[in-house]
Order: sequence, then structure tokens, then C-alpha cells
Amino acid sequence: LSILATDYIYGDFSSLGVIGLGKYGLAIVEIASQLRKGIKINIFTPSQQRMEKALAIFRSEGIDVSPKDSIKKICEESEVITTITKAKDPFLKLEYVNHKRIHINAMGSNIPEKIEIFPEVIKASNLIIVEELEQSLKESGELVIAKKMGMLDMSKITL
Repeated sequence: LSILATDYIYGDFSSLGVIGLGKYGLAIVEIASQLRKGIKINIFTPSQQRMEKALAIFRSEGIDVSPKDSIKKICEESEVITTITKAKDPFLKLEYVNHKRIHINAMGSNIPEKIEIFPEVIKASNLIIVEELEQSLKESGELVIAKKMGMLDMSKITL
């Protein structure tokens, strides 16, 4: 769904960065490779073991990916960034994404204690799309903290 939504919101894109290679991150890479033939897929996880496992899976399925050694590299080399982690501390910095037009699918923060994106990124965003407004304002760690810090412009949120 995130790939189709990105097509609709962002438009045509040729590169995707996936941060987080758990079962959902793996699925996003697999689906993206099927829906967007020829797309460059950059991947990152801080776990060397998880990276090796993911690369073995992708090789066995004939999926071409480009592993990166940092989140900053993912952002430099991707038009669309998908975060799908269990992070409790933000890692996606404004300085990483502020250099060009980028679309971010932040998918890992589903409880207030989980946060992947620094509030400055939320503040700098032109558009924030959520599935359900009231629920997102209670459960999305990024939105909860940005709102508490006065960095969430409610007029930028849409469904």
C-alpha cells in the first residue's frame, strides 16, 4: 500500500530507501521490486546479521538491492524513504533529508514510545498524511512529540 500511495502522492520515482529489514521491511522491498520494475532499492539496518540474512533472501528471489552503511547514505541516494523499525529514539534527521525533494513513509511508530523521525523533520514537512487523525495524534510517536514541542502544524495534516 505504501508504494501505491507514494505513486499517488509523490509521483514517479526511481529510487527507494528502506530502513529496517524485519519481516515488514523485507516485504516492502519484495513488493517494490515487483510493482516498480527497474527501481533502485537501497537498504539499511544496523544489524550486520540481519543485513546478511536479508541479502541472502533477496539474492534467492532475484531482487537487486544496494546495501548502505548509514541512514545518511540511504537519504542521499533515495527519492523515497520508508522507515519500518522498532526504534524508540529518532534517527532520521532533517539534515539528511533537507537537500532535495523527498517522500518519507514513516511506518514504524505505532505507539507513542516509538519514534523514528526527529520533530524538526515533521516541522519542515509540507504535507503529513495519516490514516486516522485522532488515532495518529495519540499513537504516532513522531506526531506526539512534535505536537508537545510546538513543531506540528495541524494544517499540514490530511487523511
